[in-house]
Amino acid sequence: MPLRELQCDMQRHLLGDDSGVTSAIVNAPPLSAAERLAIYRNAYQVRLIDALHETYPVLHGLLGDEMWVELGRAFVAAHPSVFRSIRWYGRELAQFVGARPPYSAEPILAEVALLEWTLSEVFDAPDAKPLQRTALAAVDPAAWSDLKFKLHPSLRRIELSWNTAAVWKAMSAEETPPRPAMAAAIPWVLWRRDLQNYFRSMDGLEAVALDLALSGRSFGEICEALSEFKPEEAIPSAAAALLASWADSGLIVAFS
Repeated sequence: MPLRELQCDMQRHLLGDDSGVTSAIVNAPPLSAAERLAIYRNAYQVRLIDALHETYPVLHGLLGDEMWVELGRAFVAAHPSVFRSIRWYGRELAQFVGARPPYSAEPILAEVALLEWTLSEVFDAPDAKPLQRTALAAVDPAAWSDLKFKLHPSLRRIELSWNTAAVWKAMSAEETPPRPAMAAAIPWVLWRRDLQNYFRSMDGLEAVALDLALSGRSFGEICEALSEFKPEEAIPSAAAALLASWADSGLIVAFS
């Protein structure tokens, strides 16, 4: 059998598809060719489940070992790895958990998965030097309306409808987590600074302003949008306070 054909048959076998690779493998007692191949198929599955654990340790802890392995096997079967680096395997797990019984009966599990994946993205994102607040203070007042901001490449935005962050924090600290509790959807911002991940909730005003800044809108356009939350005379000070907070947190890396 040509090498390329043998490799493709081996891959199909590992992924659970029909393959003729067994006929190309010699028996080596005490194990048959099928038994030897089963070792590789199992190792492929176990390695991917291990990789999922590295990204989703809190979800693993909430489910327990038995349910975690069941989830891992089902996910690997539905989502074979397509990445050269195993680090990026498992992006779809939150969506998978949210749609597959019995895990979907506990919606907080999908949110925990979303939070853990997003934190992993934040940690691995490119770095950039934060802009100091003094740089903003030096901007000509006449230029503020057209000012646009470049935010840190690690910054991510998610919405959480459960006490997911509290559960994640308790589990990460090896403490007993609170019981799942549903609330109104709350916007969260996640970012990295000095090799440390951070995340916090936001009110509606800040979420709107941050999303507009992320989409490349100018400071003037951001202020216009804040009229939904503040009277006109209060908007400049509110917007300035947001920018100061973002700068102090290391969220702003440049402006133009």
